[in-house]
Amino acid sequence: MIIIRLIGESFRFASDALRQNKLRTMLSLLGITIGIFTIIFVFSAVDSLRAKLQESIDKLGSKTVFIQKWPWGGFGDYPWWKYVNRPEPSLRDHALLKDRLEYAEGVSYEIYANERTVKYRSNSVEGAGIRAASQDFNKTWNLDFQEG
Repeated sequence: MIIIRLIGESFRFASDALRQNKLRTMLSLLGITIGIFTIIFVFSAVDSLRAKLQESIDKLGSKTVFIQKWPWGGFGDYPWWKYVNRPEPSLRDHALLKDRLEYAEGVSYEIYANERTVKYRSNSVEGAGIRAASQDFNKTWNLDFQEG
C-alpha cells in the first residue's frame, strides 16, 4: 500500500512540476526529439553507406585480387613518386599468373585508354574511355552482359 501511495505522490509531484515550468518542459521535449531524430538519421546514413560499399565489393567479388600500378583509393600519405616507379603489369605477367595460379577461377588482363575519340561509320564520341580485356574478364568482374 505504501508503494502505491509513493508512486501516486511521485506522479502528482512530476505533473505539478510540468505545469509550473511549461517552457522548460517544452524545451526538454524538443531537445529529446531532436536527439532521437539525429540518432536515427546517423544510423540510417551509416547503414546506407555500408550497403553501398557492400554492393561495390559484391560487384568485384569477395575473392578477387587486382594487380595494378596505381591504387584505387587515392594516395593517402604514401608519396606519389613511389607509384611512378612501379612497373605496369604486362601480358607476360598475366600469362605467368594464369599458369602458376592453380586454383584461380579466372585471370584477366585489362588495358585502359581514356579521353579517346571513338568512331563508327558516321558517328563519333569524344572523350570516351575504352577498356580492352582478356577472355576471363567476366570471371573476375561480376557483370551481367545482355549481348555482345
